[in-house]
Amino acid sequence: EIKAIRDGKMNLGDGFVRPDKEGRGMSLCNVHIGKHSTGSEFFNHEERRVRPLLLTKEECRKLRREIDIKGMTIVPLKAYFKGSRVKIKVGLCKGKNQRDKR
Repeated sequence: EIKAIRDGKMNLGDGFVRPDKEGRGMSLCNVHIGKHSTGSEFFNHEERRVRPLLLTKEECRKLRREIDIKGMTIVPLKAYFKGSRVKIKVGLCKGKNQRDKR
């Protein structure tokens, strides 16, 4: 996946972050990372699989509190490299109002 991200085959457009079912961590969902061109079909990855995020307990607790109390959503804003690792910058956002505006 890292080679594909380095080639620019990552799309964060429809992505979101949700808590795991066990309640211990967070998962990055609906982010498309294209297949690497030189890899065979056997060694390539699923393009839209759920990917776990590495967060500290305090970060996870804080984000979960915001989701539960205020009904906000966590979205990925930016992906960047720090050394050989990929970091995802996430942000809290409020949903758009879907009311009749006549």
